[in-house]
Parts: sequence; C-alpha cells; structure tokens
Amino acid sequence: MSTEEPASPAAIFEKAFQAAIPRYLSKPGIDVGLKMRHKETNEVMTFAEAFPEPFANWQTVQSLPDQRGIIYAILDSFMGNDLQLWQIIERFTDDRYPQRALEVATTHADAKDVNDANYWAAIGKTNLVLTNYTEAAENARRALLLDAANNRTKIMLADIHHAAGKTEEAHQLYNEVLKDRLPKTNDISLTFVQLVGFEGNLLPSPFYALDWLQSHPDTTIDTWNWANDEFYYSPQFRAQFAYYLIKEKETVKGLVNLFTLAKEMPWFKEAVINSWHLINQLGMAANMPNDNRWLEETMKNNQWDPHDPGLHRIEL
Repeated sequence: MSTEEPASPAAIFEKAFQAAIPRYLSKPGIDVGLKMRHKETNEVMTFAEAFPEPFANWQTVQSLPDQRGIIYAILDSFMGNDLQLWQIIERFTDDRYPQRALEVATTHADAKDVNDANYWAAIGKTNLVLTNYTEAAENARRALLLDAANNRTKIMLADIHHAAGKTEEAHQLYNEVLKDRLPKTNDISLTFVQLVGFEGNLLPSPFYALDWLQSHPDTTIDTWNWANDEFYYSPQFRAQFAYYLIKEKETVKGLVNLFTLAKEMPWFKEAVINSWHLINQLGMAANMPNDNRWLEETMKNNQWDPHDPGLHRIEL
C-alpha cells in the first residue's frame, strides 16, 4: 500500500506553471529555467508564493484551459514584451481570444513580421479558428512563399483543407510533416499524446487528432478528454467532442459542452444552430428560456438558417 502523500496545490501549480511556459512561447520542449526570487532576500520562491492572488484564483478553476489562461496572464506581466508578434498571436489564439489575436496581428506588424512565415502561419491558424477559411488559405499561401518548408504552415494549410472536406490534400500535407519530423525522434512506437500533443511537436493538429480518434472507435473517454483540453482553442474539435458525448448517450453533457462552445465562440455557426436544435429536441426550451432566446437572436442577427441543408445537423 502506498504511503506517498498527495501533491499539494502549490506543487501542482508549480508543475502546471512550468508546463505552460513552452506553450506560451510556442516552443515545444524549451526549458527557460524560470525561477522567481524574493525582491528583498533574493531567495527562490515557488510560483504560488510569488503570485498568491492568481494562485488562489487558479485553485477555484476546474478547466485545464482556463487554468492555463491564468498562468498565461501571469507570464504576460514579465515575459509578454519579449515575445515576437507571431508568438503573441499564437498565445491569444490558444487562450481563446482569436479576435484579439487578429487585432494585434494587423495593428502591430512591421516589415520584419510580414516577411516571416511564422507570422502568416499564426494568422492563418487564427482565421481557421474564426472560420475565415478563405483568409486562412491566403495566409498559408503567403507563408509558403516565404518558406516552402515551414511545418507550422503545412499543418495549418492541411487543417484548412480538412475543414473544406479536402481530406486527401490534407493528409498529403500531414504525411509530409511526419516524414520530416519522425526521423528526428528516437521513438519506435508513438502514443497518441506524443503524435498530436504540443509537447511531442510532431503533428499538433485538432483535425488530424479528430481523424485518429474517429477511426479508433475503441478509444476511451479519457483520451477524448485529454484531446479536448489540448485543442480547446479549436471550435471544430470541441463540436465533434460534444457529438461524441451525445453518441455515447451522454446527451446532457454533450449539450452543455456544445452550448458552452456556442457562448464562448458565437461565430461558430454549427455550435449555435445545433445547440438550438438539441434544446428543442430534448424539450428543454421552456426550462432554458434565456439560453434558447440568445441562440435564436444569434441566428437571426447573423441571418443563419437553422435548417441549412449544408450544415452538419445532430439528431437524437
């Protein structure tokens, strides 16, 4: 029987903080050796001691992406000014502020940025999240003109193809990236987490991850949950996770996830319309009048047809 004490919240925060830094910098595997020191004594402090208020807030939050966002805000206070523009765009996109990412991208770009493939790849990813697919494809084109071998761009363009239903073109690009990156790893066999996770730095694509999950129907809910946290910035992934839950008879949980997505990313038409359909199919409109009204107003304001035949409809 194990006598090991469970990790304290401060120790868990320490680990989460260190894990968030490479993601904040968009540099998988980097170790910046960050340590906080007391202003007066110069003694090394834990992150919990150095940032007591955010730490207290972090402890009240259950969602891993929301916890990560709290850490990003701390990092902004002393590392934000050292980021390149493409890193800032990635940081805001990952933290589910794509409109802010786009605003920063368009108002702060200089000649160096517009000649950097990573800048255009980052904007393309943001436009993909915002479902601005035409703009995202143009961003990819500009990035590839600057650097035809840029893997960030190839993954982003493959995701754009996937979103447009061009799966053959998408997987051609995914395979190019894998061919380039796989020989650089010493692993003979890869786990799903290593293959698509940010830290693995092989193919961190929400669309490729979805393909893998949907072609492995025996995959457990734990793997889906991990991937949902990993790709929480992607409305396309989150919608499919909600549909998976509904398919697994977790209907209410699926609806909650889909409606949360609709509220958080109201530009994502599919989540808004399918949330409305689900609420009404479940006979819950009377119990959720404000939510139902908000969905109807969002559809009306955007002139979205709830019976659009071109939209993926979820039916119970």
